[in-house]
Amino acid sequence: MVAQEAKFELVKYAMQGNITEYLVKLYDADGHIELYHITDYYNKDINEITSTKIWRLQAQVNIVNENLIDNDSRLGKKILTFVTNEHFYRGDVLESMYVKEQYENDPDDGSYKGR
Repeated sequence: MVAQEAKFELVKYAMQGNITEYLVKLYDADGHIELYHITDYYNKDINEITSTKIWRLQAQVNIVNENLIDNDSRLGKKILTFVTNEHFYRGDVLESMYVKEQYENDPDDGSYKGR
């Protein structure tokens, strides 16, 4: 008998002003289904993500803090990697943020702003 792998599915996304919201479905190895709501908050120019929140959606639990997933946790990293790979805009924004950071912080390329 072969064990089933956990799978993610991007159910939907919505871009509204300075936020982008995603709904992700996780099918775990036991066949259990969990829904997660991810929100990216952008700066006013909408070219950099300033914050990201992940919530587990459960109808029977109304306590928000218990459903908040840490972005740096194993699950949080897997969810964010999946969303980045599935949604073109998020991947492009993160790549441009990385390039900008490298350009601004590399003291050997002549662009270092601290000189």
